[in-house]
Amino acid sequence: MPLQLLLLQIQAAGVTINEVFTLPTNVPGEPDLTGVRVLEVTGETVTFVRVDSLGGNRIIVPLDKIVAIDYPPFVQ
Repeated sequence: MPLQLLLLQIQAAGVTINEVFTLPTNVPGEPDLTGVRVLEVTGETVTFVRVDSLGGNRIIVPLDKIVAIDYPPFVQ
């Protein structure tokens, strides 16, 4: 399944993602994408928000930098 479609389905189901794994960045340990929800999916990026945040911690990640997603089962 294409990543963009999967992310849209996760967003629609309101699933909290356990962890998103990305290619390494210049800052070790960043971005921290544990316990996030999908806020928006575009043609080239996805915006995540931390579940424990009050909405101020949005993280935008290019789709081509995502390696894997650990998410619980959900009903489509």
